[in-house]
Amino acid sequence: MKGKSDGNERILWHGARRSCHMGERGNVNPCMIPRCSLCSIIRGSFDVGKIGTDTPGGRFGNGIYTFTKASKASEHSVNDKNVVTPWVPLLLSKVAAGHECVMRHDNTTLTAPPQGYDSVIGEVRGRLNYDELVVYTNDAIRPTWLVMYQRT
Repeated sequence: MKGKSDGNERILWHGARRSCHMGERGNVNPCMIPRCSLCSIIRGSFDVGKIGTDTPGGRFGNGIYTFTKASKASEHSVNDKNVVTPWVPLLLSKVAAGHECVMRHDNTTLTAPPQGYDSVIGEVRGRLNYDELVVYTNDAIRPTWLVMYQRT
């Protein structure tokens, strides 16, 4: 996976659900709508405890998924149907990958990385078209930038 730095900190993309107009029309204050993942993350960071409550876990279980490609993260960025706008959010986040376990096959039952590892990397092979890094603890990831874009 590209993007490694000292300490194995990465800058990676994360897509989130938005239930408000945060990030557009000068709106910079996070809402308090419980379903708004974007504002929840901005207010208090990521919460692995909420994984699987609104959406199912992914290929590598219930973790926080990040991607090197914004286009892949964008598949996970959605506006609720009451938010009628062309703008969609993406979070660019700092992720402490630590010691990575490279996986090429799905393991949907994971709730933590395999013993001796801090994160899981799903490499591009077989069923994966994009690499992804999954962390299973809140302290391993921090939202850093909010990027708003229009889908075409």
